[in-house]
Parts: sequence; C-alpha cells; structure tokens
Amino acid sequence: MSAPTSAQWLRAAAARIATGSQILARERTARLVTWVRSVWARTMSWLGEASGIAWAVRLAVLLAAAWVLRKIGVGLAGAVARRLEVTPSLMWIALALWLIAAWRAGNPKRGPAPAAAEAEEPAEEGPLAGLTVNEIRTLLIKAFDLDPQVHVAVLAERLTTATGGPWSAADVRAAVERAGGRVERGVRMPGRSPSTGVRRAALPDPSPAPPPPPVEGVVVAGQDSSTGAATATPTGPATPAGEGPGKGFTIVDDPANPYRHTVINHKITT
Repeated sequence: MSAPTSAQWLRAAAARIATGSQILARERTARLVTWVRSVWARTMSWLGEASGIAWAVRLAVLLAAAWVLRKIGVGLAGAVARRLEVTPSLMWIALALWLIAAWRAGNPKRGPAPAAAEAEEPAEEGPLAGLTVNEIRTLLIKAFDLDPQVHVAVLAERLTTATGGPWSAADVRAAVERAGGRVERGVRMPGRSPSTGVRRAALPDPSPAPPPPPVEGVVVAGQDSSTGAATATPTGPATPAGEGPGKGFTIVDDPANPYRHTVINHKITT
C-alpha cells in the first residue's frame, strides 16, 4: 500500500480538524445549556419556596445579583478585548490550543463515544423515580384536593404527607412538567399571598385504564361472531305415533331458527 501524498494528508487533516471542531462546539454548547438550565431551575425553586414579602425580597436579591453579574461580565469582556488589542499573539495561542483540541476530538479511534455520552441521561432520582406519567398525574390531582389552584410549596407539603417521602419545590416542578402541566406565577390561594403555583385546569387527567379483554366464547356487541349460525339438525322421517290407531305426525325444523319446529299431523291410510 502506497503512502498518502501531501495533498491527501492535508485533506485528511483538515477533515479531522473540522470534525473535531464540530464535536467540541457541540459538547461545549451542551454543557453550557445544561448549566444554564440547572441554575435557572435552582433559582426558580428558591424563589418559589417563598411567598408574600419574602418572595419580593428574594426577587430583589436576584435582580441585584443579576445587575452585579452584568457589570462584572461587561468589565471582563472589555478587559479581554483590550488585552487582545495590546497582545494579538494571544489569539494565535488560543487558535493553536483549539486546533490541538479539535485534532484530538476528531480522532477516528474515539468511535461513537462522544455521541453515546451525550445521549446518556443520568438515572432519575428522588420521589419521581420509577413513576409513570399516569401515576404522577394521579398524585398531583389527589394533592389538589378541592382547590382549583395550589402553590408549589403547598403541593410539596401535601405530596410529602401523601407519599411519606420528602418533596421539594424542584420535585414538584419536574412532576408538573412530566405530567404535561405548567407552573405559573401569580397563583392565588385563600389566606395566602399570590405565588408560583399550578392550576388544576392546566393539568391533564390520567389516561383511562384499558377495558378488560372479552371472555373467550362471548361475542361483544358490535363485533362479528367467530362462529357461524347454528346448523339445523334434520329430523328423521315421519314418526308413526299419535293418539289412536291410524294417526301420525312429522316434525320439520325451521331453517331460519334452529330452535323452532313445525309439527305436521296427518292421518295414515291403509
């Protein structure tokens, strides 16, 4: 087998770097999205656990933290831009590091490991482990009781009492999402300030249980019978019996109704 030419080697190297760059971009994007979702879920859970004045205070804290982080982010971005303007060689260093990482990520010997790692999902833990969608909907509907809308914190308390295991606000949010419902803001309950909650009308009902299979040999209404109509049993010839000498009768089956017969009396002549 002849060695590849320089042009062939360059094309193969470019293809490997391009593939590696796609893998790196996909992995970094997936990690960033996962991190953002995790931070958002924890933040909303922390905010949803409070109500009234406490909820307003937590919201103010979050807004202040967002303002501070924005200031820090803008300052860091400006510092990095100024540093790159003064020292452009840093861009070449960053490009070299990226090419090395892309070359390693695009190694054909890696096989489908990155795709498998992305498709793999962590095992579900907490109170939702092992529950089907119908079971989750049933639990949530029972927790509503007669209330048309319930706060997330109240649902967590009721589910903890009903199941005997701890339920957090994040668990309730995950359960509502899996059940096909949605968590809303400004939900009201008697004697409580408006807070994050769930409306019963927005939660789908559990799917009805499938009907039991028909008993073998019994024809369900609307279905065709598996057997044909009963066949009529022919009778024998005339029965020479009667109430006196010279009398007789014949039994004839009705072809339309196997349970119906016609009796013909006749007189036997000698």
